[in-house]
Amino acid sequence: MSTHARRTENERVEHDVRVEEFLEFIDWLEEHPEDGHIEFRASGDAEAVANRTTATIGPWGLGGDEMGGGREHTLEFGLPPELEETLGYLDPTGRYEAVEGALAGLTACINGTIVWNAIREGVPVEGVTTTVYAPVDLRMLFGIHDTDRADEMYDDLEIEIEVEGDLTDEQREAVGDYYRRSPVYTLVTLAQPNSPTVEFAD
Repeated sequence: MSTHARRTENERVEHDVRVEEFLEFIDWLEEHPEDGHIEFRASGDAEAVANRTTATIGPWGLGGDEMGGGREHTLEFGLPPELEETLGYLDPTGRYEAVEGALAGLTACINGTIVWNAIREGVPVEGVTTTVYAPVDLRMLFGIHDTDRADEMYDDLEIEIEVEGDLTDEQREAVGDYYRRSPVYTLVTLAQPNSPTVEFAD
């Protein structure tokens, strides 16, 4: 049995998840896809210092209902201090950059996707570590390139996934494809329809 698996009062637990309840949710989602539709949200307020934002994650939607009314997490975005110093900031301060935040979210989603699907298929995955590299060209950001060259901003993403566990060849083949099910992987690698609105305060 996997070191992440155990039995608690005659129920099977994998990665601290009650497997029976987990599988029941998947069955429910298959039968009620509209009720299981989730909407995640985030908002960000620009701070007085350029390119610093305090982002807030809170309520979310499930099947048209509001959830998580008392939930609030804050994230402070900015730049590494070396970049702020180079850009002429009066008081360089180290924060993580928004691209790094997106990459961190991608690693978390890939890890979770692999573990969830391993639970779903009974594959003894012990652990997952994902590392993402995103080479970025800042010339469009700073007006050197026009926005019609947006496809030149990034070189290919490099994604490294290390999976731990005593797996058969067949299981390794299955697990090697799980990352494709990740919602954030889909978000960042496929074009998503969007129509931003810009409003001006009086």
